[in-house]
Amino acid sequence: MLSPVGNRPRFVETTRKPRAHADDAPPRTLVLVLAHHPALARIGETIPLRHGLTEIARLAPSLVDSDGRDSGPLDDPFVSRRAIRIRRLDGDHVELDADGVDVTIDGAPVRGVQRIAADDIARGVAITLCGRVVWWLTSDHDPRGGDALGLFGASGAMHTLRGEIRDAASARGPILVHGETGAGKELVARALHASGARAGGPYVGVNVAAIPAAVAAAELFGHERGAFTGATERRAGYFERAHGGVLFLDEIGELPDAIQPILLRALESGEIQPIGGAPRAVDALIVAATDADLEAAARAGRFRMPLFYRLAATVIDVPPLRERGADLAILLARWLCEALPAALADRTADPEPWLPASIMQALLRAPWPGNVRQLRNVALRLAAIARAGRVATLDALGIDDDPELDAPARDDAPRDLAIDDDRLVATLRAHRFQLGRTADALGISRSYLDTLIARSPRVRKAKQLERDEIVACASELDGDLDAVAARLEVSPRGLRLRMKQLGL
Repeated sequence: MLSPVGNRPRFVETTRKPRAHADDAPPRTLVLVLAHHPALARIGETIPLRHGLTEIARLAPSLVDSDGRDSGPLDDPFVSRRAIRIRRLDGDHVELDADGVDVTIDGAPVRGVQRIAADDIARGVAITLCGRVVWWLTSDHDPRGGDALGLFGASGAMHTLRGEIRDAASARGPILVHGETGAGKELVARALHASGARAGGPYVGVNVAAIPAAVAAAELFGHERGAFTGATERRAGYFERAHGGVLFLDEIGELPDAIQPILLRALESGEIQPIGGAPRAVDALIVAATDADLEAAARAGRFRMPLFYRLAATVIDVPPLRERGADLAILLARWLCEALPAALADRTADPEPWLPASIMQALLRAPWPGNVRQLRNVALRLAAIARAGRVATLDALGIDDDPELDAPARDDAPRDLAIDDDRLVATLRAHRFQLGRTADALGISRSYLDTLIARSPRVRKAKQLERDEIVACASELDGDLDAVAARLEVSPRGLRLRMKQLGL
């Protein structure tokens, strides 16, 4: 039952943005995650890279599954028996010796010994073996607890997210969940409900953008019988239905202007006022979600600043799929294994699997603007392709290969950062066009750095490199691709992608 107004519950207390528990952060260890294998169920198995030499071939070493058990070697008859050698160096750099085996790094063929920088490893590097198996080399993966709170993911970003949810689950003030479309904001809201003291209460979800402005007040706060024409009986609103539990307000940035002050009053006072009725106290945890920059909208006058401050008592950021590393490949494999018969999910004996390794390599590097929702749709398309007996192609999936070569300028950059072309170019040169280090030095995100590079007429793009120029420079610098990239003033990854495009 609802409480009388004189004994209001407080679901409006403001808390600081939570920090993840220290034990939720994954240990910083270098690991090879199996991102593609003709037997889809094996995707996600790992090989830890300890200091020194690790040799990888068809029959050794044994991989480790998500439960920490040995799962055997690659055991693919089309993978070479000859081992590639990966040596972990001080500073978490790696040297890979292909030793005559067909190996590519981010699509570029490896000849001799290739050095992989720690910054690249932190972002993730795709290593394809014999055109059959794709490894994801990373320092940001720990399979333990990968399904906790109903949120799948072994990446560091997902460990951090789960820690924030655990901290916020006991909050009584509103929680704002921010993330791109399709990233899983409602899953976060359900995790907050399931892991907190309100797990036994109701969970009520509503898409605010889908409520017509004319009836928004009645839908949210309810109405009494006879309150307006057509109100033939009393009806509880979403707030009242969520009493004792969680109310999830999706697309909160689309809340009609006229309703914003009413919602603010409800959050401040702990009570609602149904249309035509008396005020009632409601005890509910309010979780609002948006993919918009609400603070910027409030500054621009498109959203009420006091309401933003109240909603943002605690903020949880949901990581986009492109920042979750090998989670992408493991999620895709899980969905495919659910959708396909066993014979199609395990094609180890086939010389040409229906899902080529090159496709998975491209998927790992795709921008995924639709995030997990888009990935699920791709899984459904892939399942249909497999059942039809066809070979998957990027065109059929609507995915662009090598997006970094021609990345469009995004318009989501912070407006208060003044980074002109002179500073951008100088910082890129100072850090030898290593984009991770450049972004850190400028104090910006990698995605914003990509935006600056795409917009700048002074920064050379990898797609502008010509074959003869690359060959001559590589010959002069003894094939050191990092040095070649610095000389040609492009990122090492962009150089490798351009070399692949030119067949070098």
